[in-house]
Amino acid sequence: MGNTGDITMGLQDINPSCAVCFSGHRPERLPGSGDLLHKDAEQLTEELNKAITNAIKQGKIWFINGIMAGFDLMAATQVVCLKEKYPQIKLVTVAPFTAKYFSKETCWSREWIDRAKNIMELSDEKIRLSEQYHSGIYYERNRVMVDHSSELVCYWDGNSGGTQYTVDYAKSKGLLIHNLCNEG
Repeated sequence: MGNTGDITMGLQDINPSCAVCFSGHRPERLPGSGDLLHKDAEQLTEELNKAITNAIKQGKIWFINGIMAGFDLMAATQVVCLKEKYPQIKLVTVAPFTAKYFSKETCWSREWIDRAKNIMELSDEKIRLSEQYHSGIYYERNRVMVDHSSELVCYWDGNSGGTQYTVDYAKSKGLLIHNLCNEG
């Protein structure tokens, strides 16, 4: 991944009108509590697939994720799955930082770490905002994703946190918002 100076290089070719970003909760706040084989998690996966497919049919080709355990990785996985049918689509991963990334949050089980590494490997564009964690880095990542998109697909349960911040920021920027928590 590039360093902070490479952010523009990785995002400069993205036309926001052709881009969708994702934001949502960590595994414990999602249907199935992180168990992707749970019927409620499988239903969310189906809703994600439909939302992404609809975006593709509307001309979206760039899909931007923040590589966090939970909704981000579920969404990125669906983009990867749809690439065979829609080879024109591109997955962009915006990592907030790299050093000790998987040790910062408690949501990083071995299974989610493996998923994240796989998504990073399969991403068409890999962007890193910082080498080290610092206060506000997740919000910075969320702003970068929203600033390069015209649509947000999210899973927000109405409670406070990073997803609420991202939804509010996306509203302030005029993005079309699909909250799968309310639409499912």
